[in-house]
Amino acid sequence: MPLIDIQQLSKLYYSIGEVAELLDVNASLLRFWEKEFKFEISKKNAKGNRLFSVKEIEKINRIYYFVKIEGYTLDGAKKALRSKVLPETSVVNSGNHDAVILRLEQIKRRLVHLKSALPTESPEEKVVTVIPTPAPTFIPPAPKKSAAPKTTPPSMDMPTLFD
Repeated sequence: MPLIDIQQLSKLYYSIGEVAELLDVNASLLRFWEKEFKFEISKKNAKGNRLFSVKEIEKINRIYYFVKIEGYTLDGAKKALRSKVLPETSVVNSGNHDAVILRLEQIKRRLVHLKSALPTESPEEKVVTVIPTPAPTFIPPAPKKSAAPKTTPPSMDMPTLFD
């Protein structure tokens, strides 16, 4: 996932489309983050289009890092932004690739160590336990209750509608 290399930015202001293209996201996501993270855009052109300064792009870059790369929720990203801790990828942006490679090699060694610590099973040792399940029993449905028999009104020597 791309992060914007702040040192490579050459213009004073970038349109929302340019910033979205640099991060490979939709412009609507940047507008959503603007509302959600409550940051103000310092400049808009005559048409009202947003123009992002390098400082604002740095903030968007940090939001992108926490949300898209680290997988933080929006609330988690808000807390991380308040902590004023710079993301570890700032090392990549400063051009110090050796530190990143060293860190990745440490992670790889740790993963290999964890994998070797997992218990191994040979196919002969693998025991499959089959738990028998009882055969389904048929439960007949309850008989339907019949309606009460209709009663006819007593006849009074006069014909009724029911005769």
